[in-house]
Amino acid sequence: MDKTKKTSPDRTVVFAVLWLVTYSICLLAIKKLSPDPTIGVILAFLPVATFALFIYKLIRGIGSMDEVQIKVQMEAAVIAFSLGLLLLMTLGLLDLVVTLNKEDWSYRHLVPFFAIFYFVGLFISKRKYNFDNEKHD
Repeated sequence: MDKTKKTSPDRTVVFAVLWLVTYSICLLAIKKLSPDPTIGVILAFLPVATFALFIYKLIRGIGSMDEVQIKVQMEAAVIAFSLGLLLLMTLGLLDLVVTLNKEDWSYRHLVPFFAIFYFVGLFISKRKYNFDNEKHD
């Protein structure tokens, strides 16, 4: 069995966690340290770079995955995308009726939800396909 095929989805999760950690650290640094604008812009774009790396590794890793692994990843992305749209739609409609507190529901507060939605989708998809208990190429 080729080890690159087995570890590719695991590496994808590592890059997702790297992005989440980078985002959290940069968010805390910007909020707590109030850096000058130049440093603030750099800190704001650092999670963009790690997210782009995550997407690159995800897309590149698809070629080394077997069919079940591809299904699991694609279904996790579809679930995350759908839940994200549901959240945005709900908040958009609620904002028309009541004024949402920007300290609780700004864009920066929504990002962790999208990451959580991906991991929820991954969990659901892996259970659906009994992924962890099967042998894959």
